[in-house]
Amino acid sequence: MKKFILALLLLFCSNILACSDRSSILGKGQGVAVLVYHHILKENENRKFKENKEVITPELFAHQMKILHDNGYTTITLQELEQFINKKISLPPKSVMITFDDGYLSNFKYAYPVLKKYHYKAVIFPITSSMKSRPETFNPDKLNYISWNELVPHSDVFEYAGHTDRLHRTIGTMSFLLVKRSEDILIDLELSRILLNTRYFAYPFGQYNKSTIRLVKEAGYRMAFTIHPGKVYPGTPAFEIPRYSVFSTTTIRQFKNMVGIH
Repeated sequence: MKKFILALLLLFCSNILACSDRSSILGKGQGVAVLVYHHILKENENRKFKENKEVITPELFAHQMKILHDNGYTTITLQELEQFINKKISLPPKSVMITFDDGYLSNFKYAYPVLKKYHYKAVIFPITSSMKSRPETFNPDKLNYISWNELVPHSDVFEYAGHTDRLHRTIGTMSFLLVKRSEDILIDLELSRILLNTRYFAYPFGQYNKSTIRLVKEAGYRMAFTIHPGKVYPGTPAFEIPRYSVFSTTTIRQFKNMVGIH
C-alpha cells in the first residue's frame, strides 16, 4: 500500500514538473512588445506634416533602435509571433516586433538601413491601392508610397502584410471597415491578402468590431493587429493583437517602458 501511495505521489509530482516545464517552454508570463511606426522625415524636410505626431525623425528612430540593440533585444517575425501566442514556441526574453503602417517610402529610405545595420526584421502593412507600379522619387512634401518592385530588394529586412486595398478611409471618424457593406469589405480584404500573399492584417486607424473580426477571418487572415497599447502573451486573442504607437512626442523613458527596459 505504501509503495502504491509513493508511486502516486511520484506521478503527481512529475506531472506538476512537466506542466511547469511546459509553461516555461511556452514563455508563460513573458510579454512581447509590438511597436508601430508610420512616417519618417528629417526635421528640415518636414514642412507639411509638422503637426502630425506620427511623423518622427530618422535620428529618433535610429536612437530607439540603438537602445534596443544595446540592451540585447532581438526582433521577431509575424509567423514567430503567431506561434508564440498559439503556445507552440518560446521566444527569447528580450523579443520585440517592429511594424510600420500604410507603406510610406520613408520606411525604405530611413528605417531600412538602420534595421539592416542591426540585423533587425520588421513588418510593413501597406495600403495596396496606394502602392506604385514604379519607384517614386522621394519628396518630403508628399506622401510617397513604396512600389511593388521594391518589395523583394527590401525583403531581407521587411515582410509585408494587409492593411486593406481601397478601404483605408473614414466617413467622419468611422473607418470604412465599420460602415461599408460586408460584401465590399470582404472583397477588399481578400484582394489585399492575395496581392501581398499574407495571412496577417492591421486594422486601419485601429478601428474594428466583432463584425470586422469575422470578416477578417473569413478573408483568410490568421492574425490581426490593433493600436491598443499592451504586450502580447501566449493566448492573446489572435485578432486583437495590441501594439504600442511610437510618436514624435514619445520620450526615451516612455519608449523603454514600452519594451520593458528599466
